Amino acid sequence: MKKAAEPIEGTRRLLLALPVAAAGIYVFGRSDAPKVDINIKEVMIDEAKALIAAGALIVDVRARAAYETKHLAGAILAPLHELESAIPATLAAAKAMPIVVYCGDGVQTGPAGTAALNKAGFAQAVNLKHGIEGWVSAGLPVEHGAPKA
Repeated sequence: MKKAAEPIEGTRRLLLALPVAAAGIYVFGRSDAPKVDINIKEVMIDEAKALIAAGALIVDVRARAAYETKHLAGAILAPLHELESAIPATLAAAKAMPIVVYCGDGVQTGPAGTAALNKAGFAQAVNLKHGIEGWVSAGLPVEHGAPKA
């Protein structure tokens, strides 16, 4: 009789384990990517070029190593982790200026940096939709090297 009960017990265990497994997949499968404000303004490359030509500040929110590899000419380095903790002095006076923010692909870090600036009162900060990779793909120039002190 014990053998007949074993398949039923195994089925019960499986049925009890399924919700636990589903919860685990939900919790551990979630992205730890920065949460991005969906209300930020994004601009395509042509609009970013026009803003920059009109004097917009350019902010690179990637890590220093990525900036040194390539960056938009005149870009200020303000890595996202630093920007989220405090607005750098190099940006403090630019609250009323248009600002073009970019990251590698324009998907996570750039929007998060734009949201951080918007939250800090930089109402004219916009995200470059396709980031520096889109800029490069469009054949536009970039610079290399460390940020200017």
